[in-house]
Amino acid sequence: MQPSHQACPRCKLRQPLTQTSCARCATPLPLGLARRAAWQPPLEAAPADAHGYQSIIGGAALAALVVFAPFFAFIAFALHPLITLVHELGHAAAGWAYGYPSIPAFDFVYGGGVTIQQDRKWLLIAIWYGVFGWLFYYFRANAGTLLSLTGLAAAYTLTAATSLHDAVIIAMGHGGELIFATVFLYRAWSGESLAHALERPVYAFAGFYIQFYDLRFAFQLLNSQEARIDYEEAKGGGHWMDFSRLANEFFGSRFLMVVLAFFIACLLPPLVAWLLHRYHARWRDWLAHRLAAEV
Repeated sequence: MQPSHQACPRCKLRQPLTQTSCARCATPLPLGLARRAAWQPPLEAAPADAHGYQSIIGGAALAALVVFAPFFAFIAFALHPLITLVHELGHAAAGWAYGYPSIPAFDFVYGGGVTIQQDRKWLLIAIWYGVFGWLFYYFRANAGTLLSLTGLAAAYTLTAATSLHDAVIIAMGHGGELIFATVFLYRAWSGESLAHALERPVYAFAGFYIQFYDLRFAFQLLNSQEARIDYEEAKGGGHWMDFSRLANEFFGSRFLMVVLAFFIACLLPPLVAWLLHRYHARWRDWLAHRLAAEV
């Protein structure tokens, strides 16, 4: 079995095979150098291949037709459950993270979706802190990862102990849409781990469809009083919608400011996906060091 760690020949510090020099005394590590020379990908930016460009351009063009051309409105209507699904998954994931058992579902009364959320279970919070404790112990010899974990645990504690966690749960509905769009577009750019080449244009279409749908939605809210009234009256009225709740509960009723922030965020998925693909060797190398038990 191939070893997963190596010992420095000088100071005997155990560290992962990704290390090419000792983190303590800077002695060159033969195993790490040999491993990198043998199979580790270079850190240069990854070029996009022709099929990737074709998938992205074709997916973007088709998604634009479906979202913006009235003739294809029936296709957009058929695909709307995709938006609903990823939206409610975002709410549910954030709810579980803050101790609220949550189940995403379709709303058969008012349309769209709804996340069924139970009362807060402090046992879930304790479990998350148990996970943090285990991570701190596992990465106890990796100073960089410990620093990152400390920041993450502090941010989690701050939001979990205040009403900010409600803001995160509300925002993660539309935030989940943008995250899924970014993931879909990254898979279209990279073409990694796909069973068939046809998946790339499908992922590109799905990612751009979500992005264009959200851009159109935000643009309508920013520019149409009628669209804002319809939005406020959804779900039976009463300011139940996400942007209304964020504006009224956390941003001093600045509804348009919340929508504008979302509109700007909607522009980012293609850029983020492209950067992740272009520099995948670098961030994966960084992540490998962060996930190493000892550095």
